[in-house]
Amino acid sequence: MTKNMTCIACPRGCLLTVTEENSNVTVKGNQCKKGISYGKQEILQPLRMLTTTVKTTHTVYPRVSVCLSKDIPLEDISKYLEVVNNITINENCIPGDILYKNILNKGVDLIATGEIKYDKK
Repeated sequence: MTKNMTCIACPRGCLLTVTEENSNVTVKGNQCKKGISYGKQEILQPLRMLTTTVKTTHTVYPRVSVCLSKDIPLEDISKYLEVVNNITINENCIPGDILYKNILNKGVDLIATGEIKYDKK
C-alpha cells in the first residue's frame, strides 16, 4: 500500500510518499528524521490529539475547552467523544485540572485547557 501525505511533524510540511509492503515501511520525501517517524506512524497506526469542549452548568460560560492527556488511535475518536460529550462540569477548574480519569480504561485522562469559576454563595 502506498499513501501520499503532508507531514505535520515540523513546520516544513514535506510531501511524503509512504509505502508498506510485507510489514516494511519506507518513507520518501522527508527533509528531516521527524518525517520518517510521522510517515511510519500514520501508515501503521494513526494517532490524534483530541481537543474539544464539554458542557458546564455555568450561566455565562456554557462550555469549557478540554483535551486528552495523550494521543489516541484515530479509529477510537468516536468512542472517546461519546464519553466526553456526556460529561458536565459543575465546579471550578483551571487549565491542567484532570476532569475525568482513565477514559475507557485506557489510561487517558480528560484535562481542562480553559477556566471556569463559579461564584460562591
